[in-house]
Amino acid sequence: MKRVGVVLREYKSRSDKDLLAIRSDVLTYLRKYEVEVICIPIAFHANQNKEFKRVLNLINTCDGIFLPGGTKAHKIDLKIAKYLYEKDIPTLGICLGMQILALAFHGTIEPIGNPTHQSDNKYVHQVEIKKNSKLYEILQNTVITVNSRHDEQICNTDLEVVAIANDSIIEAVEDKKKRFYIGVEWHPESLEGDIYSKRLFDAFIDSL
Repeated sequence: MKRVGVVLREYKSRSDKDLLAIRSDVLTYLRKYEVEVICIPIAFHANQNKEFKRVLNLINTCDGIFLPGGTKAHKIDLKIAKYLYEKDIPTLGICLGMQILALAFHGTIEPIGNPTHQSDNKYVHQVEIKKNSKLYEILQNTVITVNSRHDEQICNTDLEVVAIANDSIIEAVEDKKKRFYIGVEWHPESLEGDIYSKRLFDAFIDSL
């Protein structure tokens, strides 16, 4: 059985305790497939060199890595993203995960400055997808409608920008020379029954 590693993200408990966790919708979506889900906890504030070596031992047991959403990108996140790229390990980044991929390759980030990309609605805005991209090959459409739950935007990156929102915010990055190295700003794991979410996850799992 193939193994998908999921990097745990930082959360706060109701009593304000620090937690590392995986969202239930991520786990639910991945469990649609015949894969073993491996949780990858990171001590973000520990010695980064030691922690990086420890994390790589776990990453190297996985066939692919899922970088989920969250609230903050750490330096170790960027090191992991570069390692996954160098080793051509299939990687799917979602929201913060997409931003981490972009930042790892000379990307910059800034606040959006308004709440237009923060919504609990299932569908919020459209994204336009470049036709000669790997993402287009997967989704088979140049315009799709997505959800949106982020308050920062990637401004530039050395990865190829392959999707933008109708307000010009970058919505997806990739390197199509890799087996699978794609980040999307929206949350396909939350779009139950959405054909484009299924196609994206299917392609990720097929790349393992």
